[in-house]
Amino acid sequence: SLALAPSLAGARQLAGSLDAIRGKIIRRGDADFESWRASMVWYLFKPRRYPRMIVRAASEQDVIEAVRYARDNGLRITVRATGHNPARAVLRDDGLLIDLSGLREVEIDSASRTAWVQPGIRSEEFIELTRHHGLAFPAAHTGIVGLGGYLTGGGLGWNMPEWGIACHSILAAEIITADGEKVLASADENSDLLWALRGAGPGFFAAIVRYRLQLFPLPQAITKSKYLVPVRELDKVTAALETLALHKQQRLELLAVIGRFYPPGKPVEERELVCAISAVAFGDTRDDALSLLEPVDSSVIPALSVLKKEHVQMSFPELFEGQETDYSSPLRTAVENIWTDQPGAALKALAERIQQTPPRSPQSFVLSAWGFNPGKPDQDMSFTNTAPHYVSWYLMASSEADIEPNFQWMDEAVELLKPLSRGHYINEIDPARYPAHVRECFAPAKWERMQQLRKKHDPQNVFHAWLGHT
Repeated sequence: SLALAPSLAGARQLAGSLDAIRGKIIRRGDADFESWRASMVWYLFKPRRYPRMIVRAASEQDVIEAVRYARDNGLRITVRATGHNPARAVLRDDGLLIDLSGLREVEIDSASRTAWVQPGIRSEEFIELTRHHGLAFPAAHTGIVGLGGYLTGGGLGWNMPEWGIACHSILAAEIITADGEKVLASADENSDLLWALRGAGPGFFAAIVRYRLQLFPLPQAITKSKYLVPVRELDKVTAALETLALHKQQRLELLAVIGRFYPPGKPVEERELVCAISAVAFGDTRDDALSLLEPVDSSVIPALSVLKKEHVQMSFPELFEGQETDYSSPLRTAVENIWTDQPGAALKALAERIQQTPPRSPQSFVLSAWGFNPGKPDQDMSFTNTAPHYVSWYLMASSEADIEPNFQWMDEAVELLKPLSRGHYINEIDPARYPAHVRECFAPAKWERMQQLRKKHDPQNVFHAWLGHT
């Protein structure tokens, strides 16, 4: 019996305990459960999926205790950073939801141009911290998005053509595995976990409590030009954008958005459908930025515009302000995307559909990013470079009555764009409605490797896979 004592003590130590958790625990039977459940998702319209328990972690140790408790009690886990995934993937039935939004510490090392960050820090907050060190990062275009889910899903960020997909800048991560152990994933230790978390999205099989990120020198002359062009000129616009995408420097970011934006002073339902083009130059000097923008200046786009604002120099935080679309709208009900080598055809197809069969909400819009994914090597990450251009579309709703019509509109749009799709981006798909899209986010060999790693690191399926997948 004496020989057994150490192992029994060890077993007790590894067992999860809710009593040891210092953060807040909300159970499904609690009076305030529904308000807490609703708060886990940024968007107004919540899916009818109900976890058994929510743990708002106050520390990394809370995450360890919660994972061990879930493992010991047969509860499957989802992990939340700030709840901006449009599929509302964090809400699942009967499991345990670990909320990491309270973990927000940041440590910046200027000498090595690196930072350790916790998942709850928001993009705009992180950029504000890094810029005081003369540094920057390809943070989310929407400033309120937390780094946790954004990074794990890949991270389509500012200056991505130059800096690359954000997850590629993850140098290491501290992870709580399905066994409830804290491990380091890096190029030297647990490199298979580092490979997986660089792009796995909301199907990753562990909880990440810290990321070590590579930072970049802060561009000193970020300069933006913005144009609103009538949709009747879309053929000319897309032809110009195709030429620009082929010949521009990578430090020039091109976005084109179809929506009801003109004139800006009117209520949205009274506005005209236009194409809003943003050209953002991440220049080192004013002359450098203007040189980057010169191909746009000499294109047909300025002459076609009904409204334009050119060569506006701004700070990195100011990029988050005054965007043409409500990127952070809580009214989104249906979102989809494709990577494509034919962005002009995709943009025109969706514009025609909006005109012929308007979505329920005039706030709905289509976004396209040209030359956004320059096809850099992706062997050391699960994220897959499937095509150079990105197109996504967002349907809004003002009431629950709009939800099903939006899904029907989306079904038809997805079918319409299938011939133009070369894959999808995991952070902006709806796997509950289109489960096949998950697999289409990854190269076939990467998908198979991901399944093998899940079996290796989470054989008991402690962590939920993607929506629509077991």
